[in-house]
Amino acid sequence: HMSHEGGGGGEMALRPGPPQAAAPLEDEDVLGEILVRLPPLPSSLVRSAAVSRHWGRLAADRAFLRRFRTHHRRPPVLGVFEERDGELVFTPLLDAPDRIPRERFSMRFWHVLGSWTLLGYRHGRVLMVNLDLALLLVFAPIAGGRRGLRGVVIPPDFVDGEYAVANGAVLCAAGDEQGHVHGDCHSGPFKVVLVATRVGHPVLARVYSSDTGEWGDLVVMAEPCVVSSFPSTLVGNALYWWLKKCQHEDDGILKFDLDSQTLSVIKRPIFNHIPSCSIRIIRGEHGGVGLAVCWYPRFQIWERMVNSHGTAIWVLRKTARMHSMLQYAMLTIVGYSEDGDALLLTVSFGGGVAAYSFMLQLESMEWTNLNQSFLEYSYHPFAYFYTAGTVRASSTAPAIEPPQQRSTIPAIVPPQQ
Repeated sequence: HMSHEGGGGGEMALRPGPPQAAAPLEDEDVLGEILVRLPPLPSSLVRSAAVSRHWGRLAADRAFLRRFRTHHRRPPVLGVFEERDGELVFTPLLDAPDRIPRERFSMRFWHVLGSWTLLGYRHGRVLMVNLDLALLLVFAPIAGGRRGLRGVVIPPDFVDGEYAVANGAVLCAAGDEQGHVHGDCHSGPFKVVLVATRVGHPVLARVYSSDTGEWGDLVVMAEPCVVSSFPSTLVGNALYWWLKKCQHEDDGILKFDLDSQTLSVIKRPIFNHIPSCSIRIIRGEHGGVGLAVCWYPRFQIWERMVNSHGTAIWVLRKTARMHSMLQYAMLTIVGYSEDGDALLLTVSFGGGVAAYSFMLQLESMEWTNLNQSFLEYSYHPFAYFYTAGTVRASSTAPAIEPPQQRSTIPAIVPPQQ
């Protein structure tokens, strides 16, 4: 607005107008609301950061990244780990530009004496055991190189005499603390739980804390059991392992309560004529321990609940129909991601027909065909909030790989709404 100043002279003066509002995409609050809703994939924030310095600063801000993880809660499944011929092998599952090269997270053990066995992955860390060296190796792939390695000596009573390590698990020490979102835990404290068995003798367990660098007291369960090699499942503050046999029965699940530091056996439903490779312990949608069972013509999800009488019972929560073509196929559960809430399954046929694998999201019952075939049952899905370019590694692997062809064969038919 312009006006004449009093007193003559005809001079013109400018009155200050209202302050101009920042452009919507330069307003940090508005921009944050937009960026936090981007898909939690490796390339999302990297692409946003390339728009401008302002966007880049916000995308790299620690407070924003915590908010980003809290908003999404569930990290994406980036790939799977397996032990193959003395090497920890990472197989990527996503397409470009989110596909992480195999070399980035793989690691060789050929120069180390003895044999390494992969026990599990959880919360950004891989757990491997070498019984010849009486050594555990905790590896955080995101940290990269030696920064991500931590060796832990196995307690003597787990490797001496007749007892042997039967299985184990690694987990974030934060547990289910309020406000903590698993998916960026690789630099924080962790725990390792080891289970040892001896034929006809009590089951032993110990917990290692990276905070103290020491093993806790020995936990003993008098009931003899044979623990399977299937990976553990974490539900709440308890770890669960599939049992091959317990007191001459084959319908048990071993439970280790992290709060009370106790071992116990819970009964599971009997599934006649269904092999254990078609069943997997999962985290139920209502917070209890669950079971995923796939055997033609049905895919089922069961959950252990406490009824009105205070008795723990197994409840059938969900059923989906399998595609008719699977009548002549073998469907195997080869991996499970707790944080990703997804199963990795493989369909195999006789007569030389190639197998194919797919990922099944348990909440939506939506499946995605993968570019790999996984033929064993001991794969460990890698679910994590990973931003491309943040890993520290000596590898010169490229940031992305080109997409590969996908199978288009259907598998699970979601239930009708």
